[in-house]
Amino acid sequence: MRARFLLRMKTIDISAYTIIKEGVEICVQHASADHVHGAPIDGLLPTMERNEGAVFWLQPKNGTVDQQEACICVNGTFYMLNSKFEKAIFRSVRLTRDFQNYERLVDGTRKLVIPRRLFHEKLRTSRRVSSAMYSCIFTNSTNCLN
Repeated sequence: MRARFLLRMKTIDISAYTIIKEGVEICVQHASADHVHGAPIDGLLPTMERNEGAVFWLQPKNGTVDQQEACICVNGTFYMLNSKFEKAIFRSVRLTRDFQNYERLVDGTRKLVIPRRLFHEKLRTSRRVSSAMYSCIFTNSTNCLN
């Protein structure tokens, strides 16, 4: 039961947003109990892994680039990505030393590369790993990362 709770996603009222980048709509044919409280997500997570093409980027009307949200459209309904889906979809994005979380689309519109929540989590993780490596190098310990 806990696994189903983690995969539920919140629906979005699309009328309050402007679509910055359009993704591909996902069509799910079967009905399940998950339709009642969230997206029909049975078996959807493996399909979404590293599938950035399915992500819609929305920005609140009169909002800024930093307020953009990543979502998916399943059977005509828009759903916010939860952290599990964000990690699966944007797994291939690596933070480099000069990483900027903005990119320009063909029409010149600025867009986030990865959702803010995931970006902050990746930053936090990279700081933790780099500080562990730093302490390992300068303490001359042979098994400090084990």
